Amino acid sequence: MSEPSQRQDRPHLSAGRSWAPLIDAVTAILDEGADPHAPNTPLNVADVARRAGVSRPTFYKYFRDVPTLVRAAALQRMEATFERVPTVELGDTWTVFARDTFQTLLTDLAAHRRFYLSAIALNPADVASDFVRYISHRLLAYSPLGPVIHRRKGPDTAAERAEFLAAGTVWLVQQWLAASADPLAEVPDMVDRLSALLLSSSGATEQEIAAVRSASPATTTVATHPGTTPAGASPERIA
Repeated sequence: MSEPSQRQDRPHLSAGRSWAPLIDAVTAILDEGADPHAPNTPLNVADVARRAGVSRPTFYKYFRDVPTLVRAAALQRMEATFERVPTVELGDTWTVFARDTFQTLLTDLAAHRRFYLSAIALNPADVASDFVRYISHRLLAYSPLGPVIHRRKGPDTAAERAEFLAAGTVWLVQQWLAASADPLAEVPDMVDRLSALLLSSSGATEQEIAAVRSASPATTTVATHPGTTPAGASPERIA
């Protein structure tokens, strides 16, 4: 890909000779546990540019400020994580979906806890909204819960309901990462917890929940809902 031609407030994941070193530099700084609120933190434009081996004008060619760069770095790591999530096949159960999706996602979040907590602290609205966008898309397009969300009646849309569930998921996971003494060891328990909470919070009836758990073909035929991507198909790029 070519380098971005101008500064992006909502970053695109475009590789480039100068763009990539900036992403790598801020990722390494956050991985090392730099406190984003410390007075002498290296998370300023001059220090990040120096570590990346580029000039300050080059930094500003691509990014408005450090939080915008941090969002781009979080988005790149997040997208790479979701690319590793196994594709769910039509007819798979909710348990299979939750295990494959949340196990992969939570393991990566736990392994890079310092990075993600610092990224959210520096750019809370944008980084969290990117996660909500990814998770809500997966719930609607790839999970056995998608058809249930589509069928619920009310003034809100299916996308709005999925975003509500995803936002709650992001908040819960953020609290878990901040409080846990050993998040990697707790991943299986969190997978079970998120799976149960999403089912109970979706508004599904007991009969629908039972059908989702067993992936009954009568309730998981996604193709009957316009605008929904069938499970097993390639997801759209939503970054």
